[in-house]
Amino acid sequence: MDFPNEWIKTYELGNETAQSVGYALAEYLDRSKDMVTQTMRTRNGYVIQCKGDVSAEWTKYLGMDAALSIDLAQSGSELKVTITLDRWMEKAGIAAVGAFVLHPLLLTAGIGAIRQMTLINEVFEFISQTVGSQPVEDIAAERAMPKDGTICPECGMINKSGAKFCKACGTALVKEEKHCPACNAELEGDEYFCPHCGAKL
Repeated sequence: MDFPNEWIKTYELGNETAQSVGYALAEYLDRSKDMVTQTMRTRNGYVIQCKGDVSAEWTKYLGMDAALSIDLAQSGSELKVTITLDRWMEKAGIAAVGAFVLHPLLLTAGIGAIRQMTLINEVFEFISQTVGSQPVEDIAAERAMPKDGTICPECGMINKSGAKFCKACGTALVKEEKHCPACNAELEGDEYFCPHCGAKL
């Protein structure tokens, strides 16, 4: 399974700046996540590099440490956040070696990958809380979502109100009503006999 090594989200800054978000994020990673952090100023904002776990430095030798590079680029009132994985290939290599040589290393490399993915989500969530808004693309998608649309039970696609079939997978969205030919009672559709009058269907 292929994993991306870069995630990008854009936020409306409000009263914050790339500097204030960067310093707050670095402090969060340092104090709440026990990570080694380094903050560098760039032309458009700040880059935060973080790695390892100060409380468990030995984990890096087993492929369990999480390492990220977080670029905060400010353009006017927008903040573009780019997160890239650092040493992801190292974890993949450790996992491959572990599969053939030391089976425990396969597990620890997997733990390191999970920690990285979890940390990415936590970083984006922290930034959302700091600037007080969700990513611009999430807000746009929410606004574009039809208020009275029909959600496909098969694939989750949102279809226009009144659509009879899903535009993505073709699943029927409107349940066809079935009635007893004898008493005209509404049926579920899987009966062999009418539950109202007993007529054979």
